Amino acid sequence: MGRVEFTEIVVETDRLDFPALAAGAGPTVVCWHGFPDHPATFAPLAEHLVAAGRRVVAPFLRGHHPATANALTYADGITLAADAAAVAAALDSDGVDMIGHDIGAGMVARVAAAWPQRLRRGVTLAVPPPATMRGLFTDPAQLRRLFYMWLFQLSGVAEAVLAANRDLIDYLWSTWSPGLDPGDHRERVHALYGDPATIANVLRIYRANFDTSLHDPQLAVLAATTEAPAGVPLLVLAGADDGCITAEHFDTAHAGLHPGSRVEILSGAGHFLHLERPDAVARLATEWFDAV
Repeated sequence: MGRVEFTEIVVETDRLDFPALAAGAGPTVVCWHGFPDHPATFAPLAEHLVAAGRRVVAPFLRGHHPATANALTYADGITLAADAAAVAAALDSDGVDMIGHDIGAGMVARVAAAWPQRLRRGVTLAVPPPATMRGLFTDPAQLRRLFYMWLFQLSGVAEAVLAANRDLIDYLWSTWSPGLDPGDHRERVHALYGDPATIANVLRIYRANFDTSLHDPQLAVLAATTEAPAGVPLLVLAGADDGCITAEHFDTAHAGLHPGSRVEILSGAGHFLHLERPDAVARLATEWFDAV
């Protein structure tokens, strides 16, 4: 299978114009990345999806491209999910299939809860559903694995660590997906998270987990919906060797999911399972999309 060739497009929405990478033709699958990641790492997965007759669109998160660098006034999870719903509406009024990894997983789950008409079928990677995330904060070992979240709350210190070099980025990749060689994706990720504007925006996203001044007040009414189990089924995938959120934290995932959802733990994969097991992720996702 040949490498997919992405072209950069702009998805114009009623919220913001989103630069994105696109490939293929057919029903659209929108792939949302997380941290510390780049839309181009969806390329191995996109190869399989394009071969299966799908069009893949992988947008840059708000604030992660020079064109949107100054557009992250609010940085909460509902804001990002509203972006995903708007992109879906712009691409297909009947809704699109979505795959979300890491931060993107929360986006897809929240779209499923608050904007289900924008989602045909959804797949989340590496992060449990929002309704069960509180369980992470009762496990001391997991709290230790999330050290970077606490570091990112320290104004000045976090900026200095991220601006100094990409050592923290490399450390997260190596511990979250042990043994994974990112190849030429490393350079892309380093360039993205070497940009001071991206660093500032990433920190705003993580600080919005605790700082309500970074929450969009116009979307606050949706919080009771977005943080509860979605009203439509989702496919939840995780890596057995994930060093960020370990596999046992998906044991209770069904409690935060609609009946008919599925949870699969993939062997031979860590946090970046779309790079480590793209064939398996594509097969499971395509089966999920085709089951409608």
